[in-house]
Amino acid sequence: MSTILIVDDRPSNRRYLSALLGHTGHRLLEAYDGAHALAQVRAERPDLIITDILMPAMDGYEFVQQLRADPELAATRVIFYSAIYAVSETMALARSCGVSRVLAKPADPEDILAAVHGELGLAHQAGERAGTIGAAATTAAAAAAVGTDLGSSIDDALVSARHALGALLDRHAVANPALGSELASLLGERMSGLRSVAARLAALEEMSLRLTGERNADAMLGVFLQAASAILDADCVAVCLLDSGEQRVRHLGALGVGRELLMAAALDPQRLPGALLEQPLALRVQGQAALPAGHPAADGFLGLAIRDRNQLYGWMYCTRAAGAQPFSHEDERIGVTLGAQLAVAYENLCLYEVVQRHAAQLQLEAAARQQADRALRESEQRLRLSARILESTQESIMMTDAHADIIAVNPAFEHISGYSEADVLGRNPRLLRSGRHDTAFYRAIWASLTSTGQWRGEICNRRKNGQVYPERISINAVRGAGGEIDAYVSVSSDISALKAAHHQVDFLSNHDPLTLLPNRSVLTERMQQAIASARHGDRQIALLLFNIDRLQRINDSLGHEAGDALLQEVARRAGLLAGPADSLAHLGSDEFVLLLTECLDSDAIIVAVRRLIDEIAQPFHAGGHELIVTTSVGISIYPRDGANPSELLKAADVALSHMKDAGRNGFRFFKGEMNAHALRWMALETHLRRAIERNELSLHYQPQVSLADGRICSMEALLRWRSPELGQVGPGDFIALAEDTGLILPIGNWVIRQACMQNKAWQDAGLAPLRVAVNVSAHQFTAGTVPAVVREALRESGLAPQYLEIELTESVMMRDSEAAEVQLAELTGMGVSISLDDFGTGYSSLGYLSRFMLDKLKIDQSFVRNIITDPRSAAIAQATIALAHGLSLSVVAEGVETQEQLAFLQRIGCDEVQGYLFSRPLAADAMAALIASDARLALPVPQPLPVGDRAKE
Repeated sequence: MSTILIVDDRPSNRRYLSALLGHTGHRLLEAYDGAHALAQVRAERPDLIITDILMPAMDGYEFVQQLRADPELAATRVIFYSAIYAVSETMALARSCGVSRVLAKPADPEDILAAVHGELGLAHQAGERAGTIGAAATTAAAAAAVGTDLGSSIDDALVSARHALGALLDRHAVANPALGSELASLLGERMSGLRSVAARLAALEEMSLRLTGERNADAMLGVFLQAASAILDADCVAVCLLDSGEQRVRHLGALGVGRELLMAAALDPQRLPGALLEQPLALRVQGQAALPAGHPAADGFLGLAIRDRNQLYGWMYCTRAAGAQPFSHEDERIGVTLGAQLAVAYENLCLYEVVQRHAAQLQLEAAARQQADRALRESEQRLRLSARILESTQESIMMTDAHADIIAVNPAFEHISGYSEADVLGRNPRLLRSGRHDTAFYRAIWASLTSTGQWRGEICNRRKNGQVYPERISINAVRGAGGEIDAYVSVSSDISALKAAHHQVDFLSNHDPLTLLPNRSVLTERMQQAIASARHGDRQIALLLFNIDRLQRINDSLGHEAGDALLQEVARRAGLLAGPADSLAHLGSDEFVLLLTECLDSDAIIVAVRRLIDEIAQPFHAGGHELIVTTSVGISIYPRDGANPSELLKAADVALSHMKDAGRNGFRFFKGEMNAHALRWMALETHLRRAIERNELSLHYQPQVSLADGRICSMEALLRWRSPELGQVGPGDFIALAEDTGLILPIGNWVIRQACMQNKAWQDAGLAPLRVAVNVSAHQFTAGTVPAVVREALRESGLAPQYLEIELTESVMMRDSEAAEVQLAELTGMGVSISLDDFGTGYSSLGYLSRFMLDKLKIDQSFVRNIITDPRSAAIAQATIALAHGLSLSVVAEGVETQEQLAFLQRIGCDEVQGYLFSRPLAADAMAALIASDARLALPVPQPLPVGDRAKE
């Protein structure tokens, strides 16, 4: 008895060989790939190995190579049993690693038994055994032959084969029911696989025929995608075909996935599917493949490059959705076959297109040749010099004899001048004179022709209809064999359109193409002229910088065509108000300038501005809609607000900005303090950009006190900035600036990190653990980075999440409620508390309270300040507390400064208070001392609410 190791990655193949060899009495082992087989060989030392070649992890060739490299295992006998390579290639591969027997799948059972016993040296036993099992195998082979037919023929063959197998076992007195059952089951499995293969082969044949007949690339791809999807049972199929240079995508087709998702990565060697172009073999992935974002989810991927020996044609891939069977080796072989057929079809299509192009080119060349021959025959009587060019050129050609009498002109001359050839033959070219040039001009032309034989330049001539037109002309003298002048030839081009284009370019370079008003460069030049004139005449000039309020809304709702039409109408209306000496310019977008050069006083300027605002406010019709727009105007005056155009424009721009801040639809004169404010704002920005790196920012902490026992229950971190140059800068001055410039993101991140680090340091020092609240800007939520920043700050500091609270305002929820909701849910999932600050001061929405995951509401100090004296403020505070408690939210009142406020808040059920009554914001050291002292707020004796207030409760 010998030990035989069967190596194959397909379980059905291993079962088939085990069933076939099971009756022989040999000890059988199995392995699913080369690496597994190598371990089996070293442990069991088999006498014979039957191995497949193409397997995952380690294939059969590499396995045998390692086997031969081991002196203790090198003599082990091996049989290759594979269906991957052609016979010649497989035999060469076998000889290279010392394997003498190769069986091609599917092999006849008798051949398998003969090969096994031949390798084991059991020829006599092989003869005896082959009678029984060989007959059974012959019956199975006959059934397989019948199974090559499709449909019911396979089922008939299966039934017949099972009967024959049973008779054969009975005839040879094989009383092993398990062997018979296993052989019958194996036969059924093989025949079922054969049925699937037959169906696939039929589909492949049909697809091949259809591809061959297609002469349109898109139709060919459509046929291929449908067939590949059906044959490979794929949910998504995509194909990319390259141009002949293999550098650009020529055709991209997809089924089950959008083409636009694949285009960006089609040629990217680092990402699928473009990476398939670099793959020498098919790529089969089980699980999630790194496909482009937005691609339908897939658990199975099979892709390959479409190529032959000489050309890379593109790539194809198929995917199967989650839960589907993974792609098998058989699928891979079918995929390779599909790619090969597509490569042939695409190559044939490309050849067909080349032939078509060549045929079209030949047709064009034939037509051109016929035309040239016809023109040559028609011009045989013409002069030798004009034979080939007179009829075809687009330039005007005129020929004269030595006496300057016209002897020929071409059609272009007739078209440009309006004179027919009959009109000018025998006449002198002077009939074209425009009267724009004097006698000296024409003498210079003749002098040049006499001395040099040519003249080139521009000339103005007159058409037959009397119109004067410019020409660029070249005149050459034609000399005979003896050197004497035989003729003159002039070639000229009508440059009227070119001149007009130059004028148009000059105009557009100095004017806005939409409104046709002067642009900034022309305005600057006119302002300089006006300033010079005003300086000599001791007059003043007014510059009105105005734009259309909220033009973007019109563009967004009615389209840019309506917005452009509105700008043109504004230009027209403003132009009606401009005086003869005034200038109107369009600086771009919706920004206009009206320069008033005759201003007696400020009243006259105001009258002109009001007329401008009223005129623009008149109804305007666009796209069936009546629109009424407003305008904002900034005014600067020379010489009061500036001595040059740049200063006046800057002053007017500052005034316009103040007008917009004040509510738009009006005008503002520039004032010196406006510029000072702008300069201070710029200086603040410059210093704020350096504040973080120079450690100028710090956090102060204001305690929040529980009204249950008067103890500190939490605190709020407040940002402070002390600049060495500017001193202490209030938050009201620099927070808005930080949001406007985008600096709020790094500053906000620093605040979150610093608050976490300080709170953790207090806890490590033995102080009572308290929650710290940090204000987060709407800009931070818009950036979408708040959860990541908080997570990193908690990780770095080691602070537990329950000791951090994020405060946000209603503007966060109003900007992008869906994005904010996602981020707040993520923060809540970490264990971080969420509070809504300044509740009631904005566009409060009860819907936000129900949608967003909040823990706390903070009543703004504007209500607390007047809570004792203003019944409305008291009612709002009481309603807010009732609403919050109904939603299981706690309430903090900000800005509590008096005992009366405290007592009222205690009576209406407020949970916590914060304000100067207990403590101002403190630096970190002072706050630590306050926490350590266990200071408490003296609470008033609880008083019952008035009857009216209890009724409200």
